[in-house]
Amino acid sequence: MAHPIALVRENKPLRTVVGTVGVLAVLVVFTEVTLRTIVPITVIFGAVMAHDLLDEIYDLPEGANWLAYGAAIFVVGIAFVVIHPAPWGGSLFALVGLWFVFDGVTIIRYGPSRTTHEYLSALEEDQMGETMLRMQTLNVVYQGLRDASEPQTVPGLATDLDLTESRVESALEFLESRGRVEQEGNRCRVEPSRWGRLTPVVKFLIWLPRRVVRPFRRITTNV
Repeated sequence: MAHPIALVRENKPLRTVVGTVGVLAVLVVFTEVTLRTIVPITVIFGAVMAHDLLDEIYDLPEGANWLAYGAAIFVVGIAFVVIHPAPWGGSLFALVGLWFVFDGVTIIRYGPSRTTHEYLSALEEDQMGETMLRMQTLNVVYQGLRDASEPQTVPGLATDLDLTESRVESALEFLESRGRVEQEGNRCRVEPSRWGRLTPVVKFLIWLPRRVVRPFRRITTNV
């Protein structure tokens, strides 16, 4: 008979249920949450659980998650508008929920706007160990390049980091596709940061409007 912990790890809906109950229990026990506060959180987590359960049974199309989450956020936003003394916050919440619904619908109808890099798309949902290993490898490879005094070759970097060349090469390809690493012949180095410590903030401010208009671009591209 399988161990209970193993069952939780292997069953995505069960993981979601256990995680949701755990988060809600922590909020109730260690914070002064009220019924007005806990109900919206429960609605959103309930939408996550419902989606994961239906996805496990019916293999829902990509985008259904955003549709479910957006609908839950919209309902919570409308509830805030009705019961909260400052309705503008609920209105903003409802608007965000509608955007997620719209994004989910356009993904289901037209497909995602961009494909996931093979470094991540090749992984199955139940390969949690391999996923964590690849994320750790990305961090190790990037830190190794950043700390190096000169551009590195794949074999040299693999030797220094005690990794296989295939793992280093695939990690570098992914980092290069994200603009974090650049090639110089057969050597690689970290892409110089234009904004210094503000780079993450600047990248987010550039990414946000592009992400907001992405569902509209799906429609205009396919009409």
